[in-house]
Order: sequence, then structure tokens, then C-alpha cells
Amino acid sequence: MSVNEKKILLKMAKVLLTDCQSISQRGAGYYSTSPFVITYNKLLEKAKVLFGEDSSLLDTFSEIPDSPSTDPAIKEKTTQGVIIEGGQLVAFIEAVLEQQAEKEEPKAADTAAD
Repeated sequence: MSVNEKKILLKMAKVLLTDCQSISQRGAGYYSTSPFVITYNKLLEKAKVLFGEDSSLLDTFSEIPDSPSTDPAIKEKTTQGVIIEGGQLVAFIEAVLEQQAEKEEPKAADTAAD
């Protein structure tokens, strides 16, 4: 899989996290959580495809169920779940990309020495 796709996925996850935090600060109970849950679940699914062979840690992530509830407390809880899980997904992607970059550095140095 392409490193570019992985970097794009990272940026998308960061934007989702920022948007979700913004809504949470405004009072998530008044907004629909569905767009955040749907997007998180799609990003997680794509991460499992792109990073599946890099780590079994992806098994620690699970999809977040969307709640049709109109109760603001439940909406806030769902939003917090996306923020927490999204933050962990961002950390995972960053760590894997850093490890991959470290593996590539010695190869690049060997090639330059030839």
C-alpha cells in the first residue's frame, strides 16, 4: 500500500478529530453525531486495510455504534467516544508511519553509499 494513502488517512483522521472536538465544545447534544460516527467507522475500516499487516494493534479498535437517540447526554457520550477512539487512531497511524520511516532511513543510506 502507498505511504501517500496512509498519510492522507492520517490527515483525514486529524480533521475528523478537530471537527468532533469543535462540536463537543459547542455542545454536542444539539448536533447529530451520525456524520462523525460514520466517518470514524469508514476511516477505521480503511486503516485496517492499509495497516493490517503492520500491526495486530488494530484489533484493539472497534466500530462505534451510532445512536438514534435525541438525548443530549447520549449524543455527548457518542461524541466523546469518537474523540477518544479517533485520537488513538491518529496516534497509531503516526507511530506506524514513524516506524516505517525509520526502516527506510538505513536503506536510503545504503543506497547513497553505493
